[in-house]
Amino acid sequence: MVSEMSEESFFSELLADTCIQFHKSPVYQKQLKLGRQWNYAVCATPISISNGIIFGINWGGTDNFSPQTVMPKGNGIADYHFIKQSRQYLEKHWRLNISNINFNYTNLCFFRTPAEKDLSIDDYKLSLPLFEKYVRYINPPWLLSIGGTNLKVLDSFGLLKNIQRHFDNQNKFKGHSAQLWDYNLFSVPHPTARLTTEARQTIWSKVTEEMIKATNR
Repeated sequence: MVSEMSEESFFSELLADTCIQFHKSPVYQKQLKLGRQWNYAVCATPISISNGIIFGINWGGTDNFSPQTVMPKGNGIADYHFIKQSRQYLEKHWRLNISNINFNYTNLCFFRTPAEKDLSIDDYKLSLPLFEKYVRYINPPWLLSIGGTNLKVLDSFGLLKNIQRHFDNQNKFKGHSAQLWDYNLFSVPHPTARLTTEARQTIWSKVTEEMIKATNR
C-alpha cells in the first residue's frame, strides 16, 4: 500500500520518533557520562519510495555530531567505501544509478557511536521499530546489508525467515538471502572483510542471482 504521506513529511515524523527513542537509549546515557554528543540520523540519501535499501549497522564517528535535521540530498554517497568498491555490481546487476541515487541508504540502528560494540541489545530494541517504519514506508523490492552483523542482530530478535547462505568457492566466506517482514533481504561481506577478490566476486554473483530470482528482474 502506497502511503499518502510525502517523503518530506514522513522523514520529519521519523526523525521526531528517532529523537524520542534516542533519549531513552542506554547509548544516550553512555554519551552523557563520557561528555560526548554522538547523536543520531535517519538516512544518508533522500527517501525514495519503492526503491531498494542498502544499509549498514549504525552511524559511526568519534567526534561530536549534531542530530540530523533535514532530509539529506545524498551528496558524497558515491565516495562511500562500500559504494565505490561495489559500484560495478550495483550498477550492472542491481540497476542502481549511483550518480542519480535511485536507491535508499541507511543503517539498522539510527543511533551514532564510534563502534558497533558501543550498542547494547536495548539500543537495538529501541531503534528497530524506527528501521521497520522506514522499510515499510519505502516498500522496497530488496534490502542489501553491508556485512553480516545486521543479520545476526535481526536473527537474534527472531525476525528472519528462510535464511540461505551463499559461500565462496572455498566455503570460507559467505553472503545471505532471507526474508525480513516479508521483504527480500540479502547480505554481502563487509568491504573491510579480508577475502580475495575472487571470493568476493563469487559471493556477489551468487547473492545477485538470488536477488534477480526473488524480484523477477
